[in-house]
Amino acid sequence: MPTGCAELDSLLEGGLRPGEVVLAFGERGAGKTSLVFQTAASAASSGSGSVIIYSEGRLPLRRLSEISGENWQQMSERIWIVEVKSFEEQDSVVELLETSLPSGTSFLALDSATGMYRVELGEYDENILANKILNRQLAILKDLARRKGLAVLITSEVKDVPDGSGAVPVASAILTYWSDRAVRLERVHGEVRKASLLKPAPRREALIRLTSRGFSGMGTGND
Repeated sequence: MPTGCAELDSLLEGGLRPGEVVLAFGERGAGKTSLVFQTAASAASSGSGSVIIYSEGRLPLRRLSEISGENWQQMSERIWIVEVKSFEEQDSVVELLETSLPSGTSFLALDSATGMYRVELGEYDENILANKILNRQLAILKDLARRKGLAVLITSEVKDVPDGSGAVPVASAILTYWSDRAVRLERVHGEVRKASLLKPAPRREALIRLTSRGFSGMGTGND
């Protein structure tokens, strides 16, 4: 499934694949939600449906309409968005996907997988429970991807590693275990972003632009 950006598709060796889970992680403003929206718009333009579980606060519908372009009204009929306000609600929505996934859905996104999870962290017992719930959610998404041939995209914020070796996704061990591929998005300067494919090895990188119309190559626009 194309992301709508040729450079990203090349990095991912053809885009998102049915039956696989892709993790996209990065700092705020790196373009994680834009990637979700752009992939959903790409799926809609080909006649496929998308489901987005959104947990990042106020839903930026204007952003989605800008990325979708002049065909937004038509595309919007193929994009279903579920907003969740708590980790418990996120868990319920993921669990219901088995029986409530709209017909014709080919793309499923959880943006983000770890936003509400972080709110639950605290004492040791709370952390154990939160990890167990997140692990189960990703197991469900992985199973749906395989059985229903869905392309699944999950996003996560980053956290610094104590040894100073860089940044990793929140709940890194859980997210990377369930992901077939992992891409880090980094802000470089202005509109420029660096996308790094970290899983599977070897590491590959590409510089791309992020504008109001989504991601594009360094020498092209989205108009």
